[in-house]
Amino acid sequence: MLKRGKRKYHLPFCTIFYLIIFIFTLFQLPGISHACSCLEPGAPKEEFKHSSAVFTGKVIERIDKNENNLIQSSADQIAVVFKVDKTWKGINETEVIVYTERDSASCGFEFKLNNSYLVYATKKDNKLHVSLCSRTTTLTEAAQDFTELGDGKKPTNQVSVNGNDESNESTNLGFFIYLAIMFLLLGGGYRMVLKYRRNYYS
Repeated sequence: MLKRGKRKYHLPFCTIFYLIIFIFTLFQLPGISHACSCLEPGAPKEEFKHSSAVFTGKVIERIDKNENNLIQSSADQIAVVFKVDKTWKGINETEVIVYTERDSASCGFEFKLNNSYLVYATKKDNKLHVSLCSRTTTLTEAAQDFTELGDGKKPTNQVSVNGNDESNESTNLGFFIYLAIMFLLLGGGYRMVLKYRRNYYS
């Protein structure tokens, strides 16, 4: 009798343990985020030298292919389509796509639809990327940049970009990891319950 009484504490302990892990995982995974840490950008000519492309343009489309996913990260890539007005370096197309992270927590730049910007972009994996750490800014705050950079040129290569044709760089990997963890936890808990029952009734 004493042996059975002692074993009765195993099941509640296991149940509570797995419940705590489940709740912790549930609240942690959807909020995957990173802290942005970077130096202040240099002077316009310095940043021009280090950038792959410098241009002004208006945001005509934002593509967030993970916006409806259960699991999201501040580091998810957002595709931003620009109607290019003037170019100083790196591009000669009338439309161009740049990428940035979803959130400023991961150094993503918050481009707003129909707003115009002076963009300093760097090339990563053959794609233009914009960071919060660059000199990218709205046109109204770019007076110093225009003074140092001079007049840009109008792009001459007429193109029409469809951002939805771009491959999804940020798959919902976190969702599958989450499901795998849940299956492992539930499977482990089920095995422990079966073991407890066998030991208790033997």
